[in-house]
Amino acid sequence: MGCRKCGSDNINFQIVAKQKKRGCLMSIFWILLTMITLGATIWIPLLIRKGSKVVTYGVCQNCGYRWKA
Repeated sequence: MGCRKCGSDNINFQIVAKQKKRGCLMSIFWILLTMITLGATIWIPLLIRKGSKVVTYGVCQNCGYRWKA
């Protein structure tokens, strides 16, 4: 596997953890669900917590081009 831009074989792979974004409608849904079922003392930690996603990138050491692997 080589660089997609310059064709070099001098590449490294990086694993990056990215934060998932929570949509507006999903946040409203969780707020309503927790207020109905568990009460207001439980929904605060649910709003603060966000998941993460691991993404692997290939980085060319010659030209600096980066792509998802």
